[in-house]
Amino acid sequence: MKQKRRLSFWMVFATAALTAFTFASKSDRKYPVYDTKPEGTALVITGAAAKIAQEAALLESLYKRGELNDVVFISGASSGALNAVMLNAILEKKLTWKEYREIFANINNDRVFKINGKGLPASNEPLRELLTEVVEKRLGYKTLADLPYPTAISVVSLRPSPFSEGTYRFCNRKINAESDSSLNLVDVLMASTAYPLVFPPTRIDGLKTIPNIPYYDGGIGDDRVPFQALLDFEKYRGKPVKRVIIISRKRDDDMTLADELRPFGFEISPKLKGNFSPDMLTSFGFWRRLEYLKKRYPETALKTWVFVPDYDYSFPMFDFNNLSYQYELTYQWAQSHSPIKLDEFLKKKPRLLKR
Repeated sequence: MKQKRRLSFWMVFATAALTAFTFASKSDRKYPVYDTKPEGTALVITGAAAKIAQEAALLESLYKRGELNDVVFISGASSGALNAVMLNAILEKKLTWKEYREIFANINNDRVFKINGKGLPASNEPLRELLTEVVEKRLGYKTLADLPYPTAISVVSLRPSPFSEGTYRFCNRKINAESDSSLNLVDVLMASTAYPLVFPPTRIDGLKTIPNIPYYDGGIGDDRVPFQALLDFEKYRGKPVKRVIIISRKRDDDMTLADELRPFGFEISPKLKGNFSPDMLTSFGFWRRLEYLKKRYPETALKTWVFVPDYDYSFPMFDFNNLSYQYELTYQWAQSHSPIKLDEFLKKKPRLLKR
């Protein structure tokens, strides 16, 4: 019988505070105006936790329509980073979509985390074993340099310096100061998916370009929508991309705190039960970054499309027991839907989140 644990008020408060707010941005950089012809498609894949299969299904639908034939750059944070790596393998013909679906079919909570009896954070060593098996041994991607497409993966320091907003973007091209293609890819992915309080932070072996400290989930700071690396990439290659597609997961405001903590065997205080939705809190950062993109980088915004599923079913962020179902449901939805322009998508912002 699953052991039930009671959360303290302060842990719940910390979780809510962490998901509610992003770091104050210090990345208000200026980028050049290009006089060269735009070329290629860039993919920006947000964090999704256990909704990773939704984003993979959206990517498969675009791939089969021929919309990913000219991909020149991929940026991912958290589970979006996992999908970025797997998309490299698919575009390189090392993996098929059928094989990727089969990987999801064999994933459950036990293959992602282990509850060690001490409460949260849970051990994510099962995830490291899974990533080592798939990414390193099966696909042969040991370092960032092994990825065939220009790809950036975000991580976050909870101890930001005066010279950084706390988010770092590692790329297999030297698009910024921190990029180092020799870094172990599994280490980087483990750091990028280390959601605070839920999983422990991760050290990245051989760090030389940034402080050698443990790092957290790349999607909790400025890279809730990880487009900053794309701007760095365009500057690096001296040429803008023609189109940007932001891939993200469905946000479910009917998933309560009790729903989100159930996979970890927690029982929350009756006083804290109700309609509090952590997923709704994460929406603030998502919409804020989209609005920032439109306001601060209007030329990029004009060529940006957004692809997010919208159906009646809801899923917790940390329940990995139903990935195949999420994949099929999202893929079927995508057959009759397409990415929409950023301007149009912003009109869909939930009223609760409007100022």
